[in-house]
Amino acid sequence: MQENLSDNQLVELISKGEYKYLQQLINRYMPYIISVASRFNGGGLDTDDFIQEGVLAIFSAVKTYDSSKASFKTFAGLCVNRAMSTALSRAVGNAKHIPEELISPIDDIELADTSDPETILIEKESFSDLEHSIKKDLSDFEYSVLVEFLSGKSYADIATSLGVSTKSIDNALRRIRSKIKQ
Repeated sequence: MQENLSDNQLVELISKGEYKYLQQLINRYMPYIISVASRFNGGGLDTDDFIQEGVLAIFSAVKTYDSSKASFKTFAGLCVNRAMSTALSRAVGNAKHIPEELISPIDDIELADTSDPETILIEKESFSDLEHSIKKDLSDFEYSVLVEFLSGKSYADIATSLGVSTKSIDNALRRIRSKIKQ
């Protein structure tokens, strides 16, 4: 795997099915996700919940990114912030309760420097712990559905791949979301 690829190059490779680069992209953004998550701490969710939302936001950003509109860094930052804001509003039951200091303009977003080997190692361990925690809480079927879903497959494609109905996939994803929130 090449470490010196740009965000846009990584997104392009992932979009073409090279999912091994997804870990590299998540590692690159993990310090930022953790930084934002620590600002959102409270409101019925702990920092780990916000980190999970941030990681899922990166997955979503990869799937929906349009390079003609913004840089991936800007778009990913926006996705992470919105995902955490949404999680906080769901937790408190009303978006009006989001403290003003947690909402920042997109221009104020800065990503942490991830060129430090120690930081990279710590972030890899954090991601590994998060991945292990998610895998531990899910059944084998749910984990298979999650892996397929995060790779960008549609409900129908996942259902065909796993030999079940699309309703089973929908139900599994609802259980997964519920378990990840807990």
